Amino acid sequence: MGNRERIVLESLRLFNENGFDCVTTNQISKELGISPGNLYYHFRNKEEIASELYSRMTDEVRANGSWDSPATAAGVARVYVVSLDIIQRFRFIFADSTTLAHMSPAIASRHRESLSWGTGRLIALFEELRASGHFRRPDLAASAVARCAATTAVVFVGWWQYLGTVYGERAAGHDHLEEGARQAFSIVEPHLTDSFAGEVTSEIGRIAASEVISGARRVRS
Repeated sequence: MGNRERIVLESLRLFNENGFDCVTTNQISKELGISPGNLYYHFRNKEEIASELYSRMTDEVRANGSWDSPATAAGVARVYVVSLDIIQRFRFIFADSTTLAHMSPAIASRHRESLSWGTGRLIALFEELRASGHFRRPDLAASAVARCAATTAVVFVGWWQYLGTVYGERAAGHDHLEEGARQAFSIVEPHLTDSFAGEVTSEIGRIAASEVISGARRVRS
């Protein structure tokens, strides 16, 4: 693994553990055993590292924003579990979103676009489930579907911060992945038929227990 990739991965670990503001480029260099000059060869500052990490996160989020049509229970469950897994691995972006937005208007704009895009994909997923006959009420208002999607996005974004605040940082790990996915799914669950909702819940447990999510082996934290 080259130094550029090592810098990115170590920065992600440090940002997640300590917060973006509390990490310096000198600290990153020291942890890696490289000179500050070596780090600056690849990145001019830690803001550039954060931008690279943000790009990686959004690439993963967008890759997870598609599913086979018609949507299956397993496909729906995967959207929930993988979304929370991605947010957990890049959790400093959400915990420090205000700091990052003030630091970089470009990141702030991308963050707004990402959240809007993700909410739009949830609306599309729910509308597909309704068209496939999985909603209790096929005539549920589009505005109600949109509210479900927006509230689900709020749970996605805030789940790990909630755990870290209430139970401490050590609680904000993969052991709570299934619980978080079920919390997020509970927003739309009352609108779904019992049989389909039960299938999705079962699949959430199966996928969350897997050692491989989104093509990468999970590392428990």
